Amino acid sequence: MRSIQRKTLPPAPDGRGALLPWGEGAGGHKIGYGVRPSCSSDDRDEVAYRGSDPIPLPSSARLEDLLPRHRDTVKAARIAALRRGIAKLERAHPGPPAHLSLGVPQMHAHLPGPGLACGVLHEIAATVHGDRPAAFGFLFASTAVALRLRPGFAVLVAQRRCLADFGSPYAHGLVQLGLDAGRLLLVETKSDKDALWALEEALRSPARPAMVAGAVAGGLDLTTSRRLNLAAATHATPLVLLRSSSATSTSAAATRWRIASAPAALDRFGAFAHPRWHVTLERCRNGRTGQWLIEWDHVAHRFCLVEGVADRAPAERSGIRLAG
Repeated sequence: MRSIQRKTLPPAPDGRGALLPWGEGAGGHKIGYGVRPSCSSDDRDEVAYRGSDPIPLPSSARLEDLLPRHRDTVKAARIAALRRGIAKLERAHPGPPAHLSLGVPQMHAHLPGPGLACGVLHEIAATVHGDRPAAFGFLFASTAVALRLRPGFAVLVAQRRCLADFGSPYAHGLVQLGLDAGRLLLVETKSDKDALWALEEALRSPARPAMVAGAVAGGLDLTTSRRLNLAAATHATPLVLLRSSSATSTSAAATRWRIASAPAALDRFGAFAHPRWHVTLERCRNGRTGQWLIEWDHVAHRFCLVEGVADRAPAERSGIRLAG
């Protein structure tokens, strides 16, 4: 309230006198009507009414000091509301999963997560050369899982010699396996070097494929496998590579699987119903090894455990210890 001077004022509320304009009063005190807009140390001897106590000094927290603090509080509340809204949108539209679920809890118990981790390299090898078609079948079944869980297409890069002995993938057979052949892109190369280059390009592509798989005639060294790991981490893309059964070089793969063929399950007419594999997890980073007999359900797009020996370490064949 602003100071008012030279104005006739009504009696004071306490009846002790009239409110006076700012000026000199009795006792040498300055008398004013109401309270000034702001007070300072110069107002120590001012009074509001004649005979009243001097006007007290204001507290240290002034209105101007509280305004920035209020603005910061409002800003923090708005940011918190925006974060809650973004989190709600993310829950409504979840992104691709971080793991490819195999559908077998006994196998997941040996892995660091609920399935094959995305964004890292996983190796597959046949037990013997004759089990290579079975290893390809396990690879395509894993690709079907990825296509069911993730958007986009799958890429298979194969070196030409990997397809020479047993032939190229057959579209009708892939459909019976439960894989959408229309979402599979097949790349055939002349050498392993070209295949590895194509794998890196597919992993770094802005198209973000649902899964990238490869087949090479030889093995992988530590440097090449690390490059593939870095490329797979770009978009957290699942990466599975089928390598030679005789390759023993050390790589940076997160898991290494050994696949052997097994008699398929038959239906009541004696026809093949579900393919089966003897699966050995030879190496698992932050996990443990194991062995299983599994079959593939092409309708549900998941693996099923037939007989588990998961608590037993991989068996040594012919007295030769498998390299990890």
